[in-house]
Amino acid sequence: MVKFYLYPEVAVYQPPISYILKIWSKHTGAAMTFSPMPDGALTIGTSADATFRISGGFQPNDFGHDALSPACMLLGADGQPDVLRTAFYLINTLQEYNDSQPDSLGRFQYASSYQHRLGVARKNIVQECFDTISKAAGISPRQEKTHFMLSHDIDLVNRAMIEDGFNVLKKGRIDQFLAVLMRVAMGRPDWLNIDQIVKLESLYDCRSVFFWIVNRGGLNADYTFHSPRMQRQFEAVTTGGSENGLHKSISEESLAQELQKYQRGAISNRYHYLKFHLPQAYHDIETAGLKLDASVGFAEEAGFRNNYGLPFNPYNFQAQKPFSFIEVPLHVMDRTYFQYKKFTPAEAEKDILGFFDQHRENCVLSVLWHNNFFTNYKFKGYLDLYKKILAYIRDNKFTTISQQEIINQYSIH
Repeated sequence: MVKFYLYPEVAVYQPPISYILKIWSKHTGAAMTFSPMPDGALTIGTSADATFRISGGFQPNDFGHDALSPACMLLGADGQPDVLRTAFYLINTLQEYNDSQPDSLGRFQYASSYQHRLGVARKNIVQECFDTISKAAGISPRQEKTHFMLSHDIDLVNRAMIEDGFNVLKKGRIDQFLAVLMRVAMGRPDWLNIDQIVKLESLYDCRSVFFWIVNRGGLNADYTFHSPRMQRQFEAVTTGGSENGLHKSISEESLAQELQKYQRGAISNRYHYLKFHLPQAYHDIETAGLKLDASVGFAEEAGFRNNYGLPFNPYNFQAQKPFSFIEVPLHVMDRTYFQYKKFTPAEAEKDILGFFDQHRENCVLSVLWHNNFFTNYKFKGYLDLYKKILAYIRDNKFTTISQQEIINQYSIH
């Protein structure tokens, strides 16, 4: 049992300090408690003799978004890292609270982030903070083999004729265009391929989560979720051992309202276009009764949006306790490389597998591959790249992890 003692001057911060230490405890397997006396305990305070010195408050406005050191640490007056406040600030993505410069979709921009400013998007800095706590407690740093969460956002199934068809027409391949058109006429457009994705993943002993949109039109789905053909695809997912969830659309409807439309017992969500605003999105997820969200990732860049590799319960400042749901940050997405970075598949492969190699321990690496990236026309090379990701997981003896396993293993509730 690891004991911690709070000096009186920081006792007011016990809820957030307890929160971050409970995450540390959960993920190291080391039991912890608060002691009424400093003897035999790791001490937390503002004085020089404290084991962990606190350099300020824990409310969002208590953190200066430009206060991180070049090593991405919050420092005390003595220049030493404040690992508790740093871990709390980073894991909860507090830089995004009250964002004043969103992009055209209303999203927090990578260009506005400290990750971009400091070049630390690929670093698991919260784990470094936790390792510092473990060292002070005389505990070996966490060393657990990384897991993978694979997922697919089902945005479009009918636009293959337009996007892939136009792509082959530009190349003068009338034969390929006619083949695309024929499959559409037969009721099997190339992007209606969810069952094929499930079968492909099973060849590598992998499973995944498919996120579905219930609203059609505009920037949302180009399909009707409850139509017979889409429900057959939905059922193919569960029959094949994978899972389904809600893909919250860009609409005025609440998350709870869209869950009512979904009608299939979803426990999870990912926001369409990764469009959400903190902290409101967290409260919406909690109100809707969801158990898991998988949205916290940058569209423009691969890596850690909160510089932590594991799922976590975000902190509820209103209630001064963690939210009941668990957040699984997103790390790698196909469209990041195709649209934002404009990498070739070979360049994307090198970057993605390099990121995986960098984080072979202490992570649940979340990978998003859209169903339309499984054809070899407009997105040529991305199907083969996904197969290489699956082979990497299998050949290195990693495992894919289910939503319920994530909740059971990482929630502090």
